Amino acid sequence: MSVFPLVAENEATDPLVVAVYDEIRRELGFGIVPNIFKSMAIRPTILRAHWDKFRATILTGHLPRTLKEMVGVLISQHNNSQYAMRVHLHGLSALGMSEEVLQALVRDFENCPLPAREKAILRFGLLAATDPLRLTDADYAAPPNPARSPEDICGVVATADLFSSINAYTDSARVPIDALG
Repeated sequence: MSVFPLVAENEATDPLVVAVYDEIRRELGFGIVPNIFKSMAIRPTILRAHWDKFRATILTGHLPRTLKEMVGVLISQHNNSQYAMRVHLHGLSALGMSEEVLQALVRDFENCPLPAREKAILRFGLLAATDPLRLTDADYAAPPNPARSPEDICGVVATADLFSSINAYTDSARVPIDALG
């Protein structure tokens, strides 16, 4: 049971919450407002800030959204944080990723049928989230650099930060996993 009340979409009255919910439904691509955001609606400015961070990190940039969500799944699995792992596995499925790839991702991502470049980015993102002080200059400049540009590397590091934060929030707040169809 969630520590905070979940403000349902049809119960939102604060103009800021209503506006953010509309953006989430429209831009996230699933037509719903996930429970993580519903739990933040009791503090509209926190909801706004977290949605803006999610949007800027996951929905923009050169790296594919699916790759960033896979980084999030691995971080969530490492942290044993079920909310983000399950919600983003479902999201990856809805974005067209095969069940075979998704199962391999959680079972053993090193042997997942993904291109070497993508696996390198997943490794880098997982290390950035779980042991950032182990990142070396060589990790940033590995030939060929898996993320290829400072902007892409920033995107991976920001994704690592985002999912570390999401895991801490959803676990601390006991956010229930969304009813996923």
